[in-house]
Amino acid sequence: MSYSKLAMKGAIWSLLQVLAERFTQTVVMLTAALFLGPHDFGVAAMATAPAIIAASTLQSGNQLVVQREEADARFLDTAFGLFMAIGLVASLIIAALAVIFRLLPGYDNIWLMILPTMAAPLSAAVGVVPEGLLMRSFNYRVLAVRKTAGQAIAGVACCAMAVYGFGAWSIVVQVTLAPIISTVISLLAARWRPTRRASLGEMADVSRFSGAVLGVSVLTQINIRSVDVIVGLIAGPTATGVFRLARTVLDLATSLFLNPVNNTLLPIFSRMAGDRERTIEAMWQACGITSLIASVPFVASTFAGPFVADLVFKGKWPHLAETVTVLLISLPFVAMIVPLQTYLVATGRPKLALWNNFFQTIANVLMIAAGAYFGIVWAAGAFSLRCMLGGLALIFVIRRVTPDIRIAKDVVTSLPAMVGLAVVAVVGALVWIASLDLSRLVPTLATTTLALLLYATITFLFFRARISTILMAVKSKR
Repeated sequence: MSYSKLAMKGAIWSLLQVLAERFTQTVVMLTAALFLGPHDFGVAAMATAPAIIAASTLQSGNQLVVQREEADARFLDTAFGLFMAIGLVASLIIAALAVIFRLLPGYDNIWLMILPTMAAPLSAAVGVVPEGLLMRSFNYRVLAVRKTAGQAIAGVACCAMAVYGFGAWSIVVQVTLAPIISTVISLLAARWRPTRRASLGEMADVSRFSGAVLGVSVLTQINIRSVDVIVGLIAGPTATGVFRLARTVLDLATSLFLNPVNNTLLPIFSRMAGDRERTIEAMWQACGITSLIASVPFVASTFAGPFVADLVFKGKWPHLAETVTVLLISLPFVAMIVPLQTYLVATGRPKLALWNNFFQTIANVLMIAAGAYFGIVWAAGAFSLRCMLGGLALIFVIRRVTPDIRIAKDVVTSLPAMVGLAVVAVVGALVWIASLDLSRLVPTLATTTLALLLYATITFLFFRARISTILMAVKSKR
């Protein structure tokens, strides 16, 4: 099977997984948000952030198995031992954070909620090697099922607990239970078990490469999840609740519009690494496709957000619609950053990706902390600004170290984001001139439809080649 067909197969299965997983998560989050309210939702976000960072980081360790040219039994046993050790350390760090929160005034309940989440990184560590083996064999079907099943079962438990009044504990149970179920399915599907105990020397050798890969992942997760804690410490748990729910919408948009492509990039790029020109061209195609569709949720939410937020939450979540829209501005820039990062890892430059994430993490923490002092919407604006500046910085660095990269291509790649902003400005001006009330259904439907049609028309006229690429890929798959 050709790489294009493998990529298309992976993207389709990834999309199916994302649709099922995000549908489940959306139902769970909305149910929890309705029954918990912004304060308890924010408390849960602060309590589970360390575990989510650790578990998501460890899950990215499967890249180490994918990248290996020959994954023999000795290497797999060593990788398993290494990630189990990292999982244990992560759990101990989470326990230490619980003690710190216990000593802080006003956070008496959070430290108790942190303790059960220690199980999340341990279960994620167990699943690293099995998931990597499934990725090596392009077993997208099992990879899609295992995560969806974990989210669905954990989501049912979360909803039931939220309805029966367990408050923030319902989300704690979900975060703890989901990776356990996912790991069990991966172990059963991969049919792999460790056969020997690895020595410290062997694990040290493997860690030389995995350190950079895990460093990229942990900094990415800190970029995503640390803001829950930062906003909570500066503006309070209620503000964290609003920001976290808005981030859930951003995560949903990212998964639906970007992850089906991005999830298939590393295995494909790794197999193509010997053909440098072909790899670069594939990277630009990925950037072009993701950037083209990434502005769609931003354009739609600008005009549909106020009506939907009021319909679902009846005004109980202040500034939610504005926060969601401002956060979604970042999506087109994230659409370019992720393929570039994946390209660096796949072509043997994980340390460069690590340093990029390091500086972006520092900028993210500082800018969001500054924005949180002025309010939630300002914090969201600081996040989106950081994504834009971070994307430009990454492009500049890659251009300096990789002369093959054509900077003009990235300029063209980023243009759909400018089109989206222009469409929002034009339609927004019409809303202001006509004094339309976007809390009413008819004006909301009219302006949202107009904005999407305008964006679709402009992109079809100027980016027809990208649309043709997508259609041809779908046709070849059939």
